[in-house]
Amino acid sequence: MRQAIEMAKDVRPIQSSEFLFCNRDGKGYFNEATGRAGGWESLWRGFFARVMAETKITEKFTEHDLRAKCASDAKTLEHAAALLSHADSKITERVYRRKPEFVEPLR
Repeated sequence: MRQAIEMAKDVRPIQSSEFLFCNRDGKGYFNEATGRAGGWESLWRGFFARVMAETKITEKFTEHDLRAKCASDAKTLEHAAALLSHADSKITERVYRRKPEFVEPLR
């Protein structure tokens, strides 16, 4: 995963962009006015084909899996909900927290 992220950063057209995947102007693909991400699907398919061909990654994943990994790696549910900008942590817990939680026994 880290290798894929570094590869994505290296091929960005604008290295100083705040977005991992950006257009030629360094802007993100999401248009807040329309709520659409024009061109994202074809960009993702091309990127993923390249990742599979040029790296050791063999298991397919989606952009949603990347989001879930972020939530699962967070130490607490509250931190995960904050990272994903969820007002209610119930959706974070139900959908995005995929790793089992380990608790310390009382005795």
